[in-house]
Amino acid sequence: MSCPHFDHHEVLGDDERYARYEELRTWQVSRSEASGGFWVLSRYDEVIEALLDWRTYSSAEGVLLPAPVGRRARQVALEQDPPEHTVYRRLYAELLSRPRVRAMQSSIRHTTVACLNRLAHSPGGDFVEQVAAPVPIETLAMLLGLDPEVTAELRQCTVTELSRTHRGDSETTRPAFTLMDLLRAELDKRRAHPREDFVTLLTQQDLPPLAMLSFLVGAVIAGHETTLSAASNLAYQLGREPQLQGRLREDPALIPLAVAESLRHRSPVQNFVRTLTREVEVGEVTMAAGDKVMLLFGAANRDPLHYEAPDRFDIDRYHDGREAGEHLAYGGGVHRCVGAFLAETELHIMVEELLRYELTLHGEPRFVPVTFGAFLAIEELPVSLRAWS
Repeated sequence: MSCPHFDHHEVLGDDERYARYEELRTWQVSRSEASGGFWVLSRYDEVIEALLDWRTYSSAEGVLLPAPVGRRARQVALEQDPPEHTVYRRLYAELLSRPRVRAMQSSIRHTTVACLNRLAHSPGGDFVEQVAAPVPIETLAMLLGLDPEVTAELRQCTVTELSRTHRGDSETTRPAFTLMDLLRAELDKRRAHPREDFVTLLTQQDLPPLAMLSFLVGAVIAGHETTLSAASNLAYQLGREPQLQGRLREDPALIPLAVAESLRHRSPVQNFVRTLTREVEVGEVTMAAGDKVMLLFGAANRDPLHYEAPDRFDIDRYHDGREAGEHLAYGGGVHRCVGAFLAETELHIMVEELLRYELTLHGEPRFVPVTFGAFLAIEELPVSLRAWS
């Protein structure tokens, strides 16, 4: 049960990571002494049970362990429980509603086509920088109602912020103009000159200014980095399996299954932490109120008790789309990712347009350490695209 060698901040290759997860799953609950000590739930059934019981497994004390240095407040919605959580969840649901996202589909496709076309007309390039990064950030900017020149600044600020986060740079490298500065300025503009857009709607809510800013930062970072990672992972898989590219071209109805399998197989969010509000028994282990419990999505999504041959990327494991959607890459319960429909819309469109080309990998991708011990991302994916005929 005790596994003090497990440290979610340790830099591991994919094979090492999933071998470690396999070891953890030999117990219903295990224990690590890293980062002050925490329990680990790594099997599918235990993780989903905890996700559905937010009253016991609370997010209000933070979902990252340890908390990021310099953070002054909890992230709204993500690090709150009802009833506080409900206010911000409703706002995110409005921003990312299915009607709003559906109305954006042609714009998402236009952005995706333009990015892929630029990459295809070059000798080769980085899929992350040229496609996976700009598509979600430009989509979010349009949903928020930002002007094109602000979108360009947003993209640069976000790239800088994620780069600092990935590399663990100290506060001394903080740029003169940050993502928070940009978003604060947009809120101030809408207060002075309201528009018919979502940022204006946000300023009209009875919310503390810091909470409004936290909401926007959360929308941009969460909506950008996780989709970027998911798109990069999927492109990597397509490059590794040219036969999968051919199969999806022949039968585009399989694209949603490929997207779901990619999310299961290599979850962008590997874990979040909860704090127990009461004593809990799992198997023969008693966990005390106040203890930290890690919900290890990356391990649960490869649980052999739930998925046959879980380490294999296999779209044929599913009977239908509903079954494919049972993965835990989006979490679950009241904290299930509210941007799931937007992410899947972007990923489906990206694959549809990508299949117009033959994607070839040029060397192996460069992975970044698991950011904050929770987020798994490809930093650089060298590829070339050749028009499919």
